[in-house]
Amino acid sequence: MGYLRWVLAPARRRLGRAVHDLGGATRSDIRGLQSEIQQLRGQLSSLAAATEWARDLEARQGALSTRVDSLAGAQREVDARLASIETMVAIDTFSRFIRYARLRTEPLITVVLPTYNRPDCLRRAIDSVIAQRYPRWELIVVDDGGSVDSESVAEEASDSRVRWTRISHGGAGAARNAALGIASGEIIAYVDDDNLMDPDWLFSVAWAFEQHPEIEVLYGAFMVDDVLRVNGQSSGQLPRTFLHPWNREVLRKGNLADIGAIAHRAGLAEARFDDSLVQMADWDLLLRLTEERDPLVLPAIACYYMTDAPDRLTLGPTQAADFAVVSARAARTGE
Repeated sequence: MGYLRWVLAPARRRLGRAVHDLGGATRSDIRGLQSEIQQLRGQLSSLAAATEWARDLEARQGALSTRVDSLAGAQREVDARLASIETMVAIDTFSRFIRYARLRTEPLITVVLPTYNRPDCLRRAIDSVIAQRYPRWELIVVDDGGSVDSESVAEEASDSRVRWTRISHGGAGAARNAALGIASGEIIAYVDDDNLMDPDWLFSVAWAFEQHPEIEVLYGAFMVDDVLRVNGQSSGQLPRTFLHPWNREVLRKGNLADIGAIAHRAGLAEARFDDSLVQMADWDLLLRLTEERDPLVLPAIACYYMTDAPDRLTLGPTQAADFAVVSARAARTGE
């Protein structure tokens, strides 16, 4: 037995060293893995912190974006208010100036006035034309086949410049076309029987065409007595003045001027009304007149749009259909 222990002793020592070495390697590997695990934990912790920071940043960016949108909206409102103020200043300046302006020539201006069963309104509209500072005009009153006498209203004016005629009922467009067919003027202006013409409008029109012989079409400002009522809502709003800047793309989407604020040189091929349109005829006319030429935007009050007359066409039963027709035409002109 002693001899066997002596023989096996070296093998035992070698085995012990091997076990010791194996144990050391295992502990080293474990420590390495533990270190890596610790590093991964640190990285995960950093990643979680970064994720939380990213969420916070995203929330801050969202709040900032909302704030930017709010400021942009406020800026647009400020810009619109400034533009409105500038427009009102321009109108006031021109209104003051035109009182003292002089003309080198006095072209005949034809004023077209269709009417239908509104004698009281018609009387007031005729009076607003007679009150014009500019003297060289003719007013063509066209009765659109109404049942109420309008000829006597025209005769009451006792003014040879007022002409009256009558057609079979065909709508305002047909009545205006009839007036255009017999007009003698070099310039055409318009007024509806429920609106009023500003006393300086025809003088302003004559001055503008004289100063700008290159232009053929212009439109001016118009004042609405009650915007709430014109939109079919309850009345009670104070009068407002509108003068929209010229923009062809905007015009394709909606009107920029009332018919009473439009004037053009006589003889233009495009100056005809679609008598199938009960409403939107002024929008359709302005689209036609400006398809090949830009108008002059004249900062002068042209007319006063009154919303208290009976049987007004605005917001009538054909509005949606007429809007669709004119919109389709506008889209085609933009192609």
